[in-house]
Amino acid sequence: MIFLLLSVFAFFYIFSSSKVINTGDAGEFAVGAITLGLAHPSGYPLYMEVLKLFSFLPLGSIPFRMVLVSVVFSLLSLYMLYRLMRTLTGNAYVSLFPVALLGVSYSFWGQSVVMKFYTLNLFIISLLLYLGLKAILDGYDRRLQLFASFLLGLSLANHHTAVLVIIPLVYVSILYFRPFLKNLPFSIFFFLLGFLANLHMLIRGNRVFAPNPVYDLNSFWEVFLRKPYQQGSSPEVAKGLFADPMGYFYALKNLFIIFKTNFPLYAFPLFLLGILWAFRFSKKVGIYLSLFFLAYSLLLAKMTFSFPLIKADGWYISAHQYFLPALFGFALFCGLGLHLVMELLKRTELLKTALPVSLSVYALVGVFDRLIDQNFNDNYVTYSISKSIISSLPVGSLYLTYGDNHTFGSWYFKYLARYRQDICSNDYLSPDSNTLIPRGCYPQNLYKDSYIFSGFFKGNLAEFAGSGRLYSIIFLKPPNPLAEFFKNEFWVFSFALIPKNVQIPEDVWKKRLLRYEELENLSMLDCASYITDDRFSATLCNYSLPMFAYLISRVEVSKQTGLLNYDVRYMGNTFRVSINRPGDKSYPGAEFEIRVGPENTNLIDLYNRVMQNNKLERFIYYPYTAEARGGSR
Repeated sequence: MIFLLLSVFAFFYIFSSSKVINTGDAGEFAVGAITLGLAHPSGYPLYMEVLKLFSFLPLGSIPFRMVLVSVVFSLLSLYMLYRLMRTLTGNAYVSLFPVALLGVSYSFWGQSVVMKFYTLNLFIISLLLYLGLKAILDGYDRRLQLFASFLLGLSLANHHTAVLVIIPLVYVSILYFRPFLKNLPFSIFFFLLGFLANLHMLIRGNRVFAPNPVYDLNSFWEVFLRKPYQQGSSPEVAKGLFADPMGYFYALKNLFIIFKTNFPLYAFPLFLLGILWAFRFSKKVGIYLSLFFLAYSLLLAKMTFSFPLIKADGWYISAHQYFLPALFGFALFCGLGLHLVMELLKRTELLKTALPVSLSVYALVGVFDRLIDQNFNDNYVTYSISKSIISSLPVGSLYLTYGDNHTFGSWYFKYLARYRQDICSNDYLSPDSNTLIPRGCYPQNLYKDSYIFSGFFKGNLAEFAGSGRLYSIIFLKPPNPLAEFFKNEFWVFSFALIPKNVQIPEDVWKKRLLRYEELENLSMLDCASYITDDRFSATLCNYSLPMFAYLISRVEVSKQTGLLNYDVRYMGNTFRVSINRPGDKSYPGAEFEIRVGPENTNLIDLYNRVMQNNKLERFIYYPYTAEARGGSR
């Protein structure tokens, strides 16, 4: 039965998985993997190697093959959940229930169908949890200790949250203190053996694609510990456990929202009954499983998610990604709770089979919700908008990006798709800085030595701006020093940066822009039609709307039927386009008129459809966000 259930999930996960690069880090992961390089800190060398391996599969596009990593390890994680249940209860039918419950949960499904490392991380954690349980139930086995040590070391080549599984494993080591201590030197050896996967960073970190290159041991530890993120580095995040005790209250509050969003209400009493059953079955098992759950729920939430008000992007990044092990533990306790109910009811053969199977089938009703809110099959937003932007740039352009969606999308097309390699893309260090990082001009010596781009590497941006070859994702404004020299002209989902002393005839610019009307129209159709509840897709579409509105304003109308005043300053916080100060008229070029007529009515309708499809209220966590509650974080 378990393999039938897993086959059902495999079908739905593959069907609803992303067939091109999804939003967020996917473009970066795809490039890092295909070159056997690195991703952003902590580098994720294990994930890069697994993605590279899957890229050789003769199935679909390369991004789709890489998404299959998430699918495969989500299925393996579900199987580990089944093995844990079966080991504890011996009941094959009851063991199906938590698998169905977790498999259809909002975040687990969502991470199973995109290019992300969280399901690989969960599989390693669940395997370590299983090894510890085997030791408690079957007695000490040196092989379990050594294998667990190796997996712990290996896990640090993927995602650092795996280290929290040490908390329940330390409890197991206390139970078998003497044999554990005796084999500790061997454990250290096997831990280091697994940790050697990180040698990938030292070997490949400065030879191929690496957003943060690794040259020596110092730069290795800088990347491994995520030091470039400063307060977001691993050591600083860990310190959050001991700061502001009130944070534990907010962590519990936010955790309840996460569980309420991912699981039906009937699961909560089963969860409590499951904890009771675990302690009745064995105090050691109860303590062990409870420590696991507390580590990946309360402690992780205290470090990463313990604020009274959290913005929508924070809910999307943290609540929707970090807590898969907590969801795993919750589902496990729910399954144990159902087993307790079965023990309390009259034990007939029909009941022992029919009730758990019926509940498992009932849980699968959630599939219909997930085929809407977590269906990336038709989500081409990142792919479409990124391709539209770089397709519109003249030969030999400089493309200045900011933010993961635009930056990583351009990397994917340049390095993996081998499209528009004549463009040198750079990302701003910050929107208020003129420091540019030429990570999209690799290999740099090729661009530095070319007659087209050599001027840029000598600091001459005016040459590119003067010849119409300088484009920016952000709307330049003070305090960015570049705003003193360049003005913004609306372009295809971006801005052309033109020297302030250069005047371009309006008719010339309009004619040039309207050549890409169909390109913008197609991308906006993607923004209007995708059904996924994906905050980054919505952010990318909302960010692109002012540029689309400007294109609409340039369309000639034969018979004017209305007039719209469009002010970007009233668009709210759409990345760095908006000044977000209603009534402030100090920045020119931020407002324009749209003459309404038969020629652009359909485009205006499309604009409104995009607005409707990407409104913040669609986000499943919206009622709990700072935006909904009128605060900020």
